[in-house]
Amino acid sequence: MPRHDQPDVVVVGAGMAGAAISYVLSRAGAKVVCLEQGPAVHPTDHPTFTDDWEYGLRRDWAFEPNIRNQPHDFPVVTNGTFQPYLYNAVGGSTNHYSAFWHRLKPVDFRKGTEHGLEGTIDWPLTYEDLAPFYDRNDADVGVSGLPGDAAYPPRPGAPRLPLVRHGDYYDLVTHGMDQLGVHWWPADNAILTEDRGDRLACNTCGMCNFGCPRGSLGTATQAYVKPALALGLDLRPEARVTRISTGADGAADGVEYVDLRTGTGHRVDAPLVVLAANGIGSPRTLLMSTSRRHPHGLGNDTDHVGRHFMTHGYRLGDMWFDRSTAHYKGPFGAGPYCQEWYDTDLSRGFVNGITITFGGAWGPASSALGATTGRSPAPWGEGHHAAFEERFDRHVFCAIQADDLPVPTNRVTLDPTATDSSGLPAANVHYDLHPNTRALLEFGSDRLQEIATAAGARGLDLQPMDDSFSQPGWHLMGTCRMSDSPEEGVVDAWNRVWDTPGLVVCDGSSMVTGGAGNPTSTIGALALRCADKLVADMGRRVEAPAH
Repeated sequence: MPRHDQPDVVVVGAGMAGAAISYVLSRAGAKVVCLEQGPAVHPTDHPTFTDDWEYGLRRDWAFEPNIRNQPHDFPVVTNGTFQPYLYNAVGGSTNHYSAFWHRLKPVDFRKGTEHGLEGTIDWPLTYEDLAPFYDRNDADVGVSGLPGDAAYPPRPGAPRLPLVRHGDYYDLVTHGMDQLGVHWWPADNAILTEDRGDRLACNTCGMCNFGCPRGSLGTATQAYVKPALALGLDLRPEARVTRISTGADGAADGVEYVDLRTGTGHRVDAPLVVLAANGIGSPRTLLMSTSRRHPHGLGNDTDHVGRHFMTHGYRLGDMWFDRSTAHYKGPFGAGPYCQEWYDTDLSRGFVNGITITFGGAWGPASSALGATTGRSPAPWGEGHHAAFEERFDRHVFCAIQADDLPVPTNRVTLDPTATDSSGLPAANVHYDLHPNTRALLEFGSDRLQEIATAAGARGLDLQPMDDSFSQPGWHLMGTCRMSDSPEEGVVDAWNRVWDTPGLVVCDGSSMVTGGAGNPTSTIGALALRCADKLVADMGRRVEAPAH
């Protein structure tokens, strides 16, 4: 691996956004250093190589950093209504994501005009601006799916591989939706169904969330890190960034970091810094990077860094049947989805909409422990086998996903007391479920019950919506959002930080709204668009946008 002592660009983070930007810049001939807080992941590191593979998501491969508590993780303090899900490693959270591959829709870019609630603004770009980059990202990652979903605009440039295979549950739930006359469609998945180079086609083992040792899962590593390394990327894993430095003129001029393997501090000077450390990590880094010119952190002259945090409203559960569902066959994200209620309908008494998703489930241990909700585990001792037979191969994972609002008081700050293993401030996330989001989830629960009844299910078990309800925070968005002016956000339409020349922020934090679908496709598309602009401007300092 080359070592660039005088790089053109330093990228912070090797998830979907950072990896894509590193690849495009490397392909253009730039000398790129990419700093990643976590380690490089080898295929044999995945828990699927161990006998107790299902337990992996409760230990070192847990979604939540507070559970993993590895030296390369940073704690995330919350107010108890939110579970932070992020993975620090080369490839980021795509190492064990479900690979649902939703796009935003044209209406999602105009929510400020549609209703403007709780600080909602329009994006400074349109769906049409982003569509070519969605297509390119699809081609780079490798997406299986069925073209023609009428719920989206035509996508003639979006390549699609044949659908992945799925279990019997698919036919059960689609029969229920057909009985009700609601629109559904097979999910797009960032999963290969045909071999591509050293990436093998999906073998339908179903364990995507535990990591894919075959390379079938469209991770940032497979799509962008590996080809970027072949082009000369200087990738430095286990490099914890402590601050982004600025010169006397207030422009970004480099990055300071700690090598977690040795504990030694380093600095990388570069005329351009790209921050892509996710919707919690990026605002945390900006807030830690104070200076005389930026006493409140970089990008924060108008107090937007860390605000407008969104994570999608979620209510998860299981649909139970008296027959085999084969929930363990096929990828977790291979099920159908329903966007019948995606758009705002003011007659319901709230704005925005939902996606209802169905998928496979995990293995026997998960079923025995009560499946998704964990509320009815099989008893130990007498009756265990009978109870297990009633659970395993009898349920279907289901989720209601609601479009969250960018509430200014839902925010990321630096915790005053908790620290990571290097003594840096932990992130503190304050998140309250907005009444509009709660109304969406309750509305979706009623629709899901109708589908379960029509499908012939014997029951539907959903997370309770009482005081114990805590959001699974898979999607971290909005905390360094794009805007048409610095009074409304942190970066402009090209991801350039309003108050800091030479600094770009591009990841889920720059999203203005989240829609009602998984954001990885949008994050990748934004990164490619941002990278193309950086290439076009290469050789010139990236100025702070005029305002």
